[in-house]
Amino acid sequence: MSTIGEFAEALVVILISAVKHTLGGIPAGYIAGFDYLEVVLYTLIGGVMGIVFFVYSARGAKKLYLRYLEKIDKKPRKFTRMNRLIVKVKREFGLYGLALITPPLISVPVGAIIAATIYKDKRRVMLFLIMGVVFWSFLGAAVGPLVGIIAGK
Repeated sequence: MSTIGEFAEALVVILISAVKHTLGGIPAGYIAGFDYLEVVLYTLIGGVMGIVFFVYSARGAKKLYLRYLEKIDKKPRKFTRMNRLIVKVKREFGLYGLALITPPLISVPVGAIIAATIYKDKRRVMLFLIMGVVFWSFLGAAVGPLVGIIAGK
């Protein structure tokens, strides 16, 4: 990286990837003009940072959410489409499946918080979630240019 502008663009891609990895960070990397390896690197850095942050802050985030619902006198919804999907994935595929669907479908914060509250071994949770981010970084960065061609870019 040679300029502050490139550094800022890389930082934006990293921060987006920490929250919305596959559908946010990878397109942002290509929009910023990065090549395949740069997109993979920046989305990996962002995804891993997001996983570590959200796994370690999961309990506090869940408590804040429940306290917020209590404050507005609302009960947490139990039967939503996403909850059903998560329960189905947990029953059929376990942590492997949750780690696989987290980056593209349910986002890094939500997936990390769910995994950290369901499974108690934080190291194992982080390992599997990071493996999911690695998989989707390489696959998404490989498919990203093809999507741009199909979209007419």
